[in-house]
Amino acid sequence: MAKWAALFFILSVLILPGFSHANNFQTPEISQTSQTSVNPAKSMRIIINLPSRTLELYDDNILVKEYPVAIGKPSTPTPRGSFSIDDKAVNPWWCPPGTDYVVPSGPDNPLGYRWLEFAPLYGIHGTNDPRSIGTPSSNGCVRMHEEDVEELFELVDYETPVEVTYERIKIRLDNHGRASIGIYPDVYGQESVSLAQVKRLLIDKGLGGLVEDEFLARLIQREEGRQIEFAQLHNLKINDQLRPEKIVTWQGVRYAPVQAICEAVNTGVIWDEKSKMLKRYGKIAPGLRKNGILYAAVDDLPTLFPGKELWNYTENCLELRLSVARLDDKIITAEIQEIDGEKAVPAQELADALGEKVKWDEGTKQVLLRNKPIPCNLVESKAFVKISHVGGVFNISAVWNEAAQTLSLSYPLYPVDYSMYLDLMGEFF
Repeated sequence: MAKWAALFFILSVLILPGFSHANNFQTPEISQTSQTSVNPAKSMRIIINLPSRTLELYDDNILVKEYPVAIGKPSTPTPRGSFSIDDKAVNPWWCPPGTDYVVPSGPDNPLGYRWLEFAPLYGIHGTNDPRSIGTPSSNGCVRMHEEDVEELFELVDYETPVEVTYERIKIRLDNHGRASIGIYPDVYGQESVSLAQVKRLLIDKGLGGLVEDEFLARLIQREEGRQIEFAQLHNLKINDQLRPEKIVTWQGVRYAPVQAICEAVNTGVIWDEKSKMLKRYGKIAPGLRKNGILYAAVDDLPTLFPGKELWNYTENCLELRLSVARLDDKIITAEIQEIDGEKAVPAQELADALGEKVKWDEGTKQVLLRNKPIPCNLVESKAFVKISHVGGVFNISAVWNEAAQTLSLSYPLYPVDYSMYLDLMGEFF
């Protein structure tokens, strides 16, 4: 009689809705408590990468959290492809493969206490063997630490996309701008890794040129199976304009892309390849060239580019306020120099903006405006006019704003009385 009762119990369990019994320990019975709705974010998605044995949870394109997981053995691999969460269960039961009995929820159940099915007979679940996490040891399912799967269970809903990938090269740029790369073992013997492949992926991620070939070759050879940070990227704003280029931290030193700064304010620098130095108007600072891009240490920027800098840690951004001269709110030059403690602007750029012409008199060694000498100082063979002289020379108002690092120019400083010319013109009529 007891034998028939046991058989009746097994058959009654096997016909419960949502129960699959054909695959090892990937076969939950949906308990009565599994139907509770949690209303998680609809933008969530899951990426399971087999070589790194990780499960990444994203909210849109922002990484929320990464979890270590166990994946299928080479003989029973976890399937690759695009899936979605089709079923969820709390306290699943387990039917061992090839047997005619079930194991209810509890410490002896290898499914743990949560089940998230993403393909027929395959699921993400807990485990009663936490030592297996991080290894290829399951019959195809994805195991998680119990506290992790219970957290994930509440964050994802039915139809949450699940992507199972096989990427031995894992390049990551996290929410704080930290760039890292990992080379992971070929757990299923399906994919080799080459230096050219790694470099191509770095370029695709916008990180090309930041890592030396020797460093990458060592990573490929060692196959360390973990993320190695190689740089940190920071946003760059120049005079309130966000640039596409990035500030880069290498070995604890922050570097700024020099060409981006020059383009932002229409200026230039001289690069001495032999001495590895940058030069601008007699000021020099060490430079760094990586894959054709010139960098200067952020601490050296004030030497080359007068102005102010502010780190916005909330936005992970260096905000540069570079000295410029504006005429009617239009930048006419960023070639602002400090001479004898006073700001000065280049005579040629200022004259061009005002429709005037200046020229150099080699005989008198003076700059002439309307054939009259004007007070100038030469810096690297370029003539500069101090702010205190601008009004008298060009008949414009010049006001320096230290906080904004801006020289505001407006004209005319003194209204021109044309009546005398009109009187003279009357003589011709």
